[in-house]
Amino acid sequence: MGTVIEATATAIPGGDPAVGAVYLVDAAARACLERAHRAPDDVQLLINAGVYLDRNISEPAIASLIQEDIDANPEPEPGGGQGTLSFDVRNGACGLLTGIELVHGLLASGTIEAGMVVATDADPEPGQTEGFGFPPVGGAILLSTDAAHPGFTGFRFATFPEYGDRFTSEIDWRTEDGGGRNVLTVEIADDYPARALECAEATARELAAADGLDLREVGALVAAASTPGFAPALAERLGIPPTRAVPPPDGLASAHTAALAAALDSVSLPDAGTALLVSAGSGITVAAAVYRG
Repeated sequence: MGTVIEATATAIPGGDPAVGAVYLVDAAARACLERAHRAPDDVQLLINAGVYLDRNISEPAIASLIQEDIDANPEPEPGGGQGTLSFDVRNGACGLLTGIELVHGLLASGTIEAGMVVATDADPEPGQTEGFGFPPVGGAILLSTDAAHPGFTGFRFATFPEYGDRFTSEIDWRTEDGGGRNVLTVEIADDYPARALECAEATARELAAADGLDLREVGALVAAASTPGFAPALAERLGIPPTRAVPPPDGLASAHTAALAAALDSVSLPDAGTALLVSAGSGITVAAAVYRG
């Protein structure tokens, strides 16, 4: 039984800049369920990987708020039956693949039959943050098992602390005019794109070797690192034809945690055959996965 992607969806604010991260991820999750012809109660595990959220909220777990918003088993099941477990995972731009690996493990064990990983980011305090260049977007991926397809066959995660200062964000308290406020500051070094490519290439090659993957067989390289041009540049380094590179769609090239969901939403993985999914972000941390259709 392979873990397969049953459906994906993304949501963007359109013409309303005031739309927040939670609203976007709620919309993406509902659209994902609709595409899969699933009811919210079918989701037995909901993982949120978003980082930059409305008003920098971090508690309670945002996944629990999303679960309530989409009406996924909001009440305990009578008799202690299976409901919906929801929690947050924070691994920056690699959070989506981290969540997918967790769902994969529970699907493979038979603990659940369907799980969803969502991610979302939006400027927490528009006009008050510094260096925030990520477009607002919410993404959702619904996962289940299929005996006819291998699905995800390998994962690899790596962190390169020597480049830890290339992509940072922090919230600090600033006193002003007799009061004060929290200010989020995001700093991305000029050489971050180049270092992210180096780290992503190394991690992807290690995964390919461990999974027995010939990179020439990759039909789709779905890759994102919150920087434009990452997917085709990584394809070139890996010897994959650039026509097989799948970046986030126009306007979302700099997206953060939901970038990979946006890219997946624009490609048919069954048609691609074998896909390589790669994300990179602060750390520098890289996540990679092999998906066989």
